[in-house]
Amino acid sequence: MTMTFKKLSAALFLAGLSMTATVVQAAPEGTLTVVVPNFGREVLDLGKTSTQDLQYTGHIHEPLIGADVDGKLSAERGLAKSWSMSEDARTYTLNLREGVKWHDGKPFTADDVVFSLTERFVAPDAVCTFCKQLEQVEQVEAVDDHTVKIMLKEPDPAFLAVLTARDGDIRMLPRHGYQKVEGGYEMVGDPIGTGPWKYKNFERGMEMLLTANTEYWDADRVPDFETLRLVPRSQPSTRLAMVRAGEADMAFVDPRQVIEAKNAGLNVLVAKGSALGTLSFYGCWQEQMLCHQQAFREAMVKAIDMDAVIKSIYPEGTGERLATVYWTEGSLGDDPALKPYAYDPARAAEILKEIGYTGTPVKLWSVRTNAMPEAPEIIELVDGYLRAAGFKTEVTPMEFGAFRPRYASSPQRWETNYAAHLYLNGAGPRPTIMPNLKVGMISHEKGGLIQSYWNMPWMDQQWDHLSSLTSLEELDVALRDLNRQVYSEYSFHPVVMRNQVAVAGPRVQSWAPTPYGFAWHLETVRRNDAQ
Repeated sequence: MTMTFKKLSAALFLAGLSMTATVVQAAPEGTLTVVVPNFGREVLDLGKTSTQDLQYTGHIHEPLIGADVDGKLSAERGLAKSWSMSEDARTYTLNLREGVKWHDGKPFTADDVVFSLTERFVAPDAVCTFCKQLEQVEQVEAVDDHTVKIMLKEPDPAFLAVLTARDGDIRMLPRHGYQKVEGGYEMVGDPIGTGPWKYKNFERGMEMLLTANTEYWDADRVPDFETLRLVPRSQPSTRLAMVRAGEADMAFVDPRQVIEAKNAGLNVLVAKGSALGTLSFYGCWQEQMLCHQQAFREAMVKAIDMDAVIKSIYPEGTGERLATVYWTEGSLGDDPALKPYAYDPARAAEILKEIGYTGTPVKLWSVRTNAMPEAPEIIELVDGYLRAAGFKTEVTPMEFGAFRPRYASSPQRWETNYAAHLYLNGAGPRPTIMPNLKVGMISHEKGGLIQSYWNMPWMDQQWDHLSSLTSLEELDVALRDLNRQVYSEYSFHPVVMRNQVAVAGPRVQSWAPTPYGFAWHLETVRRNDAQ
């Protein structure tokens, strides 16, 4: 990421201005068929999905704050046209775009924002990745139909990241599209959004059909295609083969397929920084597990030749080696002095001998996700390195929908008869860092989700301190100190900042996604009319 700290600050908090250029565009026509790895939990209510599901849910609904083609927060692709923050970092005022309509023709208003942020996404049945982030909201006030004031319980100069397409999965939902039920809310009828695509049909495990929203508020992003057809195929070879055979126009593929795609004459399209792949040691907050000890974590890290793993999986231009778990170049708290861990199998074996390792197995969870579809292949390589260094291992394949409750349930249940539970997590690159810390490291009691840090009482204390800061400058310094500490403890084994790779056939001319996140913007796929 090339964003400097000053640029980040400006991108986060300077009010955006909407663009209202007049565009003459032909009517949408034809069908754009896009193949994706899977449909996740196959749920259409955003309150019951997560970031992993945005590849099929994220085209209908929109965030309050968008991000531009460089990954900077911007008014260009969001429902707020400008915003401001109070000096104490506790109150945000957002000016909403006028004239925006829900797909059923009703107007989008500030009351829908109130419903989304204070009712639907904080209901007991809400499970989205960033729902817990809204617990810090004290009140959301609709000042008028197009002005919203968000008041926080504590200062948070980075709060806006929660409401963006780049960082989170909070999208605006219509109050009239839901009804209250015991334990939460349920949708009334089909999904209704404000986005460039409108819901048409969904066959679980088969396909999702969307149609172009010709009345969309941004004329530049009215789709070229009349219909968007999303098709899940779990096997990478199948996804690529469908494009080669003309059965699909575009497919999200594994990085290693880039060479084959180019040799076949297909166009390779890349969204930079779609996920941060990290080997996370789950359950290590339990003192009974060996991974609670720094020496054991260090041995696991030094046993794996991560440079060789990346070279095997990621061709040039598809991924970059990571040094730290969430921090990337230009993010708050980034420290360029921290380098990727070195491969040292001799030292790994020495550590195992020093601590008296007797063969307690390390559980490796092999889970193919939308963010990291190549995860099983990486886990297979990791398994080989660990066994070669003297670790006993046990690999368990599992679907993401079945695996997620292991960390999302409270209390978590990670079996302590294992030395560690290793999972290749694919977090979104979030330059403000705070959202990832909350989702990934702090305890359930503090509003966290995954609890992947080995010493949660200490991390909760750090969170309290970080949450008390009122300026990005102070936050930058504190996050740098935390970055160095987490790195020194071998708390994670960072793998790669991967790019989202798509291959396209002759009917696709171009694609303009938002980098560093999950905003793929398939409405920007332009038709090649020369075909």
